[in-house]
Amino acid sequence: MSNFFVEKEIFQERINICRSCNYYFKPTGNCKRCGCFMRIKASISVMECPEKKWLKVNKIDKVGELPKHLIEEALQIHEGIKTGQAKNQEYKRRAVELYNIIYKTNFNKNSNCSSCLKQVWQGINKIYKKYGEK
Repeated sequence: MSNFFVEKEIFQERINICRSCNYYFKPTGNCKRCGCFMRIKASISVMECPEKKWLKVNKIDKVGELPKHLIEEALQIHEGIKTGQAKNQEYKRRAVELYNIIYKTNFNKNSNCSSCLKQVWQGINKIYKKYGEK
């Protein structure tokens, strides 16, 4: 898994900026400008706001575990893909985007490649099994 997540304080600062922005779409947590899911994008040190409201950082939090908000995102996404097939396009896009960030891949968010999507499902399912099953 990737070790290039920002520290919790930086993430919180970024997501607060996003939530106060006119481009932030509250129902899904997407940016209407870049289309990204901001809980994910704001976690990555090399990402920056398309409006330059927050920038890339060089300080990287090298942790052994995923940040809590990414675990929560994976658990939410798992609900929509737990059967191995996404309930809808949004769940598929969110799953692929999260998988790309965590596992350093570059799958197309709109992919219909069954082997790629199976790999995404397995990755999200692995996180669910580690953190979601109790």
